[in-house]
Amino acid sequence: MKIEVLEKTPLSLKLYIEGISLHVLNSIRRAILAETSTMAIDYVIFIENSSAFYDEYVAHRLALIPLRSDDSLLRYKPPEECAEAGEKHLFPADCFAKFELVAEGPEEGELTVYSRDLVSTDPYVTPVYSDIPIVKLIRGQRIKLEAYARLGRGKEHIKWSPVSVAAHKYVPVITVNYENCSNCLKCVDACPKGVLKTFNESRVVVDENRVLDCHFCRLCENVCPSRAVKVSYKEGAYILKLEFTGALSPRNTLITASEILIKKLEEFELKLRELGVLE
Repeated sequence: MKIEVLEKTPLSLKLYIEGISLHVLNSIRRAILAETSTMAIDYVIFIENSSAFYDEYVAHRLALIPLRSDDSLLRYKPPEECAEAGEKHLFPADCFAKFELVAEGPEEGELTVYSRDLVSTDPYVTPVYSDIPIVKLIRGQRIKLEAYARLGRGKEHIKWSPVSVAAHKYVPVITVNYENCSNCLKCVDACPKGVLKTFNESRVVVDENRVLDCHFCRLCENVCPSRAVKVSYKEGAYILKLEFTGALSPRNTLITASEILIKKLEEFELKLRELGVLE
């Protein structure tokens, strides 16, 4: 297997992966998207809310605020052990982190309540971004609430997913048949990603520095009158693009997803042995 890092930032990762089957890569992608746990607000108790927003609207906004979760995976019980407690309005400290929010509109103008105004009882579980607006208040309006966050998984609700984007695509291969090419340059003008360019102002060539930007729109193929341009893909090679919410670090996200897959495979093997399928 060959893996290259194409792009890497604190909140995104782009990998070139070769020598892996598509179903294995898709299993990794789905484990990241749907199986990896993070903290998110799941219950909100409104003590007072005279803002212009309904309780449900405010609760929805609170639930979608990413919370730092790197330390939570070992400090809080897994979702299976806590979901039922929340349904009974029980919020044990080993399952839930508590937030409080109290805000009141000013005498003049308006007050914007931000995610930084949430006060957490756990210093390790706080909003990733401090400037997410929650609600605006004017004179006479007040909001007071308690919110409870727990571990959950993206397959239960997307608010628990550690990534906002988890996608893969084929590695494009673009060839030009110069025996048929009339150098009309229509394909160069049509390509929205600038993958094709001119050499010596007359010859069409593929820009190897931008070929991975190709998204298989095939406009270059369609506009070529002599059908000299061909877009295909490289077998067994893929681009994996991940954009993280910040709830988990890229490292913890990838490690946790891999451990989850390994555990599932071990459980599958154990069941097969219990049934006598494997000896």
